[in-house]
Amino acid sequence: MKYIVTSALPYVQDVIHLGNLVGSILPADIFYKYLVMKGEDAIFICGSDEHGSAIEIAALKQGTTPKELADKNHEKLKKLLTDSYLCTFTHYGRTGTEQNKEIVYNIFNALDRNGYLVEVKSEQPYCNVDKRFIPDRFIEGTCPYCGYEHARGDQCDRCGRLLTPKDLINPRCNICGKSDITFKEVKNLAINLEKLQPQIKEYLLSHYSNSWSKNAINNSQGYIEKGLKNREITREIKWGFPVPKAGFEDKVFYVWFDALIGYIGISYEYNKEVAEKYWLDNNTRLVQFMGKDNIEPHTLLWPGMLIGSNLGYVLPTTIYAYEFLNWQGQKFSKSRHIGMNIEEALNLLPGEYWRFVLASILPETADTDFTAELLMQAVNNELNDIVGNFIHRTLTLIKNNFDSTVPSPSSKPEIVGEINKYANSYLSLFDSIQIREALRSVIDLAGLGNEFLSKSEPWKKIKQNPDEAASIVYASAMIAKAVGILLYPFMPNSSKKVCSYFSVEPKLEGISLDLAGKKLNLEKLNPLFSKITEKQLELLKEFSGK
Repeated sequence: MKYIVTSALPYVQDVIHLGNLVGSILPADIFYKYLVMKGEDAIFICGSDEHGSAIEIAALKQGTTPKELADKNHEKLKKLLTDSYLCTFTHYGRTGTEQNKEIVYNIFNALDRNGYLVEVKSEQPYCNVDKRFIPDRFIEGTCPYCGYEHARGDQCDRCGRLLTPKDLINPRCNICGKSDITFKEVKNLAINLEKLQPQIKEYLLSHYSNSWSKNAINNSQGYIEKGLKNREITREIKWGFPVPKAGFEDKVFYVWFDALIGYIGISYEYNKEVAEKYWLDNNTRLVQFMGKDNIEPHTLLWPGMLIGSNLGYVLPTTIYAYEFLNWQGQKFSKSRHIGMNIEEALNLLPGEYWRFVLASILPETADTDFTAELLMQAVNNELNDIVGNFIHRTLTLIKNNFDSTVPSPSSKPEIVGEINKYANSYLSLFDSIQIREALRSVIDLAGLGNEFLSKSEPWKKIKQNPDEAASIVYASAMIAKAVGILLYPFMPNSSKKVCSYFSVEPKLEGISLDLAGKKLNLEKLNPLFSKITEKQLELLKEFSGK
């Protein structure tokens, strides 16, 4: 069995915020690291989504070109994710490469050849001031349902209703701020989802059991029941791949079309042989992580494109969509200065701490509200006082009282058997993609060790009853090693540091290695973690809106 793990590709209009990180890239990276720890044959593919109107308009406002803006933000985001947040992509590429263009054209031509493209007419908003068509999301106006004056042309942020630009009252262009907008009829190409619906439905019914998130199942079922509508794949903008079909040469592909194909294209950008080994093998499991706003493209459009092209690429095996992370009761908003982006967050905590914090509050089943209290609970109580404190207590006992050597027990305490119980729970939770609960099992195992040490008090028994003290410390060492190994997907550097004390690798088979009589590397033993101070928390107030 082989695995391809993907995260929804981050859009490089700007640096992504913590909500973007927790909703796709971080859980994908954690799951990939888990597969590596198990010794599975897996690759992790991600990259920058760099086409589309949002980047084109952002570049216009900044006085630069879309290419220059995409280049700059791609490199910045890649460095942040790999260097600071310790993501271990097999390859972090981008959607604008020649490799992706080739795959996009291959799939487009196959869809056309197989009869799954249709011409459609629609009315698109045109700004008479800027002399250009304006994307739905860059039209603002008053929501006809709730009266919110800053509703976008695709959705109202207040009431959540899906909209079209024509639904808005007093629509205005978000580029120039003027209301001089007309609606012009245009011709585009669409993928014929109505024709593909039976095959997409059959695919969905055969894959729902593969650890899909409930929202992915429910949302896709809802769309199928209502009947799929044809979806446009071309647009009247300049920044993107030109459409290789007569009569449509002045258009480019809609950003979602080449972004979805980007999973394959980025794999080919990395290595053609590797790409074909994984993408053209029916024994490959394709596991995809995303936010809930990306469900429809991944559960309906993406499988439809692959089925319709009939080029042999594997279909998604598992779709896991996360709910939203909100910031202290509000939605993330750059314009209103609500919530930190992943660069700003590093001023408060190192990236590895954020990995732990965000994994502990993953919005798996409902929207989650990030608060200062949750941050303190995760870092001070769980990471420092439970995980870090237990490991440091255990290793300090061994260093100071047993010459840095794990003592051999006269009999193994029953608590050692609990390690396998927690490890098996961890495996089961990860395999069903309950990542937050898998982390909880690691914290709980460390908590069990802490409680065991506190109750048994080996420091009092070292002289009075050395055999009993040796058995207690041995058991604690075995638990500490297990905690260090199981921590790897969440905090890889800290896990490796703990594992280095025991001269083991962060691999699952290391949990069963007996430590009796083993000399540990404790010369540079220091506390693993530190607490957040009230002064540090003051920084959060700067990102609460203005």
